[in-house]
Amino acid sequence: MNTFNDNTMTSSIQYPARLKLLAAIICIVTLFIPVITFGQSRSTNDIKSNVQELNRKQISLEPNDPWTIDHIITPEELSKELSNSKTKKPVIFHVGFDFLYKQGHIPGSIYAGPASNQQGIDILKDKVLKFKHDRDIVLYCGCCPWKYCPNIRQAYITFIELGFTNVKVLYIADTFEKDWKDKGYSVVK
Repeated sequence: MNTFNDNTMTSSIQYPARLKLLAAIICIVTLFIPVITFGQSRSTNDIKSNVQELNRKQISLEPNDPWTIDHIITPEELSKELSNSKTKKPVIFHVGFDFLYKQGHIPGSIYAGPASNQQGIDILKDKVLKFKHDRDIVLYCGCCPWKYCPNIRQAYITFIELGFTNVKVLYIADTFEKDWKDKGYSVVK
């Protein structure tokens, strides 16, 4: 019987401590729920906004893409920017294969080698040395559909690793020919 009383006594002594702990947990959770909810709703709104922008531009992002929607420019947007005489033009780098560049490229673009191999990365690094790190840069390839391009992602990563802060990638959904040339945007051979 003493054992029963001891257990009952122990339980009754711990009960207020447990109740205080539970009350403290409830207070903490109550205080942080609005913070957590606000953070989640803000993230949800950002995600919805990004998805709407992607849909508007008809762009598909891949899970392994190193950029966000803010770092993508469409052919239409770039063409307008290049034809506007009042804006400072970005430096444009073709980061694909040289035979494609020779077949036709964006006027003023610089051939920087395919970024899918070390030799191309070395050429790219050599070509960008003279530019300031805050210069507006646009990278494009167009060798194949966007999600399979072996060059654009590595080129973008290389520019970021080199410290460039205003780098965009030209969204070419299928090929440079289909998404740039065939749409009548300016091409130089």
